[in-house]
Amino acid sequence: KQELEKLQRDQESLRNSLLQWCYSSYGEVFIAWMHFCAVRVFTESILRYGLPPNFLACVLAPPQKSEKKVRSILERLCPGTNSVHWKSEDEVGGMASLAGETDAYPYVFFTINLV
Repeated sequence: KQELEKLQRDQESLRNSLLQWCYSSYGEVFIAWMHFCAVRVFTESILRYGLPPNFLACVLAPPQKSEKKVRSILERLCPGTNSVHWKSEDEVGGMASLAGETDAYPYVFFTINLV
């Protein structure tokens, strides 16, 4: 019985230490993750639009159910782009499939799940 109580105290102590470490490290991990996301947006934008970098990076947090509406608004805002990666095959003569994606858009878009 004493050994069980000692193990329970040790477990609680270790749990408290772990929680304290998680709380103190969360901010740094979140900052690093957001930095990684920003680098990804920059890299995809350079690959899509080319050099010199001439684009606007924004973070949008729309509700999940309004994703189609947000995409349609973004497509209207980005009509003057010059890449063939998101045009239909009829417009570019079969070159659209070379992009590797079936869902390509005239903007860089990816979802960040915070849950």
